[in-house]
Amino acid sequence: MHSAALSTSALDLLLLLRGSEPEGLGRSEQVSHQIETAILMGILSEGDRLPTESALAAKLGVSPITLRQSLATLRAKGLIETSRGRSGGSVVRGHGGLSDRELQQKLRETSTESLRDLGDLGAAIASMSARLAASRADPRNVEHLADLARAHRESAVEPASRRLYGRFHVGLSIAAQSSRLTSAALQFEAELTTLWWGQTEPAGRHLHAAGEHDAIVEAIRAQDPDAAGSAAEFHSRKLTEHLIAQHLELGMMSEEGD
Repeated sequence: MHSAALSTSALDLLLLLRGSEPEGLGRSEQVSHQIETAILMGILSEGDRLPTESALAAKLGVSPITLRQSLATLRAKGLIETSRGRSGGSVVRGHGGLSDRELQQKLRETSTESLRDLGDLGAAIASMSARLAASRADPRNVEHLADLARAHRESAVEPASRRLYGRFHVGLSIAAQSSRLTSAALQFEAELTTLWWGQTEPAGRHLHAAGEHDAIVEAIRAQDPDAAGSAAEFHSRKLTEHLIAQHLELGMMSEEGD
């Protein structure tokens, strides 16, 4: 299968994912979680070739031995494959992620209060990213966001739609030209990918979300920070409402099954 060298931007985003891992993991487990999350979010795509082990270890700030342990874990999960020799290296070969059952369990066990707190964080990140993007984004940023919005609209199948949703929001923070906001957006989207969105959304929700993406892009294109911030916050709040509704529905289903 064709493989492509990892772009500088993808590598930069991978590095910003450090800190998204659960507490209590060893360093090799942290690195494998970091790379796995990047694959799950679509930052690393199937066919992407990782840098050489020595180069990637140096970028991640770990020893080559630690990196090899991390890569071995990813190979065991079928997420990468590694070949040796001058033209060898590790290539992404899967998307990974939790099963629907695992995602549902995680959402069921997450309290309504925690979901609201998560939603508040997401709304704050999205709103500020959009406001800054309206003032700072260059034309390439805006067109990239428009492309991501279009791709999300055209992909209504999970989990591809979920990955594109996350990529749009990470792209929004990149357009804000703030590395700290981008890091915060990545951390948020990494946590969001562990919650179940469902195979089907409420009637028309996917198209509503796509329309909300378009409204954010157009406000940024018009260099209107207030409109961009309001549109991004509204959009983020709608997702929180959806997750809370699913959480309550899963709780009711669990009670009926007891």
